[in-house]
Amino acid sequence: MKIRRALLKSGVLAAVAAMAGGALWVGETPAQDATSLQTLDASTTSAAIAPVQIQRAWNTSNVSVSGIVSGTPESVSFSGTAKVGTRLAPDPDFGSPNLVLSIDLTGVSGVGSSTRMKYAIGGPEIVQKRLAASHLVEITFPFYKSGTDGTTGARSGAASFTIDVDMATGAVTNATGNIGSSPL
Repeated sequence: MKIRRALLKSGVLAAVAAMAGGALWVGETPAQDATSLQTLDASTTSAAIAPVQIQRAWNTSNVSVSGIVSGTPESVSFSGTAKVGTRLAPDPDFGSPNLVLSIDLTGVSGVGSSTRMKYAIGGPEIVQKRLAASHLVEITFPFYKSGTDGTTGARSGAASFTIDVDMATGAVTNATGNIGSSPL
């Protein structure tokens, strides 16, 4: 019985202390001077309440790439134009934006060294990096014989890009790329 009363007393005291602390914390704020509010101009208040732009438009650049993927049943020589898209993505938690890259190799095609068979590359890859002035981006891509659906006989290659970006806009200022064999 004594234990229950002690717990009850300490519980009531804790609740009263919490309510008193909450009342002090919330409290009344001093009234703002009406003249200080009138001195804010419309551009300041509208900029302060304007919505933040979440996604920006893609900046797109074409990059010439070439190289050879060695392997069986034959080595394949690739060449063409990769489409590199970039955009800044805000990071509300850490403040600095990230760079989102879309690398589309569908404009690159290959030719088999022995059979002269044509090869195609699948759709784009999306990569996200911390914003920096220069990036080395390496991706692995599937390729397959042209005219097939790519579900059978697909192989993999590797593409590497050195991409320099404008830190303010995320636009590509310079890019080079090449293709080689995949470690997979």
